[in-house]
Amino acid sequence: MAQTHVLLYGATGRMGRAIRASLHEFSDVTLRACVAPAPDVDPCPPGCVWMTPEEMFRGSGLPSDLVVIDVSVAAGTASLLDRLGRSPYALVSATTGLTDADEARVKALGSRVPVLRARNLSPGNSLACAMLRSLPRSATEMFDLDLIEHHHAGKRDAPSGTALAWASILAPGTTPRAGAGPGEPRGKGEIRVH
Repeated sequence: MAQTHVLLYGATGRMGRAIRASLHEFSDVTLRACVAPAPDVDPCPPGCVWMTPEEMFRGSGLPSDLVVIDVSVAAGTASLLDRLGRSPYALVSATTGLTDADEARVKALGSRVPVLRARNLSPGNSLACAMLRSLPRSATEMFDLDLIEHHHAGKRDAPSGTALAWASILAPGTTPRAGAGPGEPRGKGEIRVH
């Protein structure tokens, strides 16, 4: 069985810790590097090294078929994209809150190496997106649409990437409006995110 070599960027965050905790379930995946501003208290598995974002790719001896999994924050992704522009590796990009310019950089990287861009890696989100896509356009145009989201206290971006993705499915080409109050005029096709 071929091994997939992984560099985990954002290894000390909530998702980074969850990924590290689950990798033992996949015998064909080898965690080669954990990248974060400072190492976590949990050690890397054998064969894996901790490195800072500045140390990444510098004489690291990482394999050329490495897959970078990015679960950092938007500013971290911007920095990672600078490095991947010079040293392209396959990328799983799961960070939310990226600027339009950084989304375009992720897309451009995809013309050079394999890229999976997902704002939400949950299987439930995939199911919800499929259900929203199945709605007839006439149904979404008949009603005023609002998305209500609730997150853990550490959530850094609002509206979330998931809410933005759902809004783009329900009303393509429109920009969702965050925090609109009751009674405020609603633009044609406007989706509000609360």
